[in-house]
Parts: sequence; structure tokens; C-alpha cells
Amino acid sequence: MQKVLVTGGLGYIGSHTVVELQNAGFEVVIIDNLSNSSMEVLDGIIEITGKTPLFEKIDLRQKSEVIQFFEKHQDISGIIHFAASKAVGESVENPLLYYENNLSTLIYLLQACNNYTIENFIFSSSCTVYGEPDKLPIDESAPIKKATSPYGNTKQISEEILNDSCKSIQFKIDCT
Repeated sequence: MQKVLVTGGLGYIGSHTVVELQNAGFEVVIIDNLSNSSMEVLDGIIEITGKTPLFEKIDLRQKSEVIQFFEKHQDISGIIHFAASKAVGESVENPLLYYENNLSTLIYLLQACNNYTIENFIFSSSCTVYGEPDKLPIDESAPIKKATSPYGNTKQISEEILNDSCKSIQFKIDCT
């Protein structure tokens, strides 16, 4: 059975993803710092699926905690990364919090992918990467424009980090 890490797994999208993964037969490990979720969500996941996912309360901004997690769980085969601060207004009020949380956590997870040969990584981006779109609805062929908030900028920068990492000869993940 493949073991998948879902960061932010007790959030709205993360918890629904955990349910679907468990119902599809995956073993799931959740990392969540509970800053925008609650432990009651875990009870709901268990009630729906009849299975208890592993749960670790970890702040992914703490690199030492990330390293300890992957030392303990060396059999992770994939990561789905939902753990990010996401309120546009709050990002304008406190941009450094958004840059620290949304970028450092991605970097630490990508380093773990390299160090532990985790070849499957899904990143939850946002349509904010398209800035002010020329037309609606937005699709993936829309041009990327300057972000209109620090939150949107963190998502744009995250996509650049992923793109640059995939081009690196040191990066072990096949990004095709």
C-alpha cells in the first residue's frame, strides 16, 4: 500500500482529499499545524472512511520538524501540499508571514523529496497566479500577470521554484 502525505490535511480541501485517498486504498499521513483547521475534522474523516489516518501536528516552517518527520516516515511515496496561508486580505496586512509560510514550507518539502527520493509531488496553486485576467473564466492558457496580493505572489514564486527545481540536474523528481 502506498503511503501519501497530505499537508494541510485537516483543512477543507485537504480533508476531502484524505477521504478520497483512503477510499481508494492509500495509506494517508496528515501534517497540519491546526492554524486554520481543527482536530474535529479528523473525527469526521474517520467516521466517513472507517479508517484512521496517521496524524502529525507539525509546523512545516520548522525545518528540524520536517527533517524529523521524514526520518520517521521514510516510506512516503507522494506528497500533496495544501498547507499554505490563503487569505488575500490578511496577506496584504502581514505579507512577511505569507512569504515565510508559503515559501519556506514548499522549499523544505522539496528538499525532503530530493533527500528521500519521493517522486510524486502535487502542489495546490491558485488562480491568483494569473493576476487580473483578460477574460473569465480563467483557464491554464491565460497569461500570467503580476499578482495583486502577497498571497498571489507567493503562489507565483512557488510555481517558479517548482519550475526551476524541475530543470535542475540535482533535482531527482521527473517533472514531466
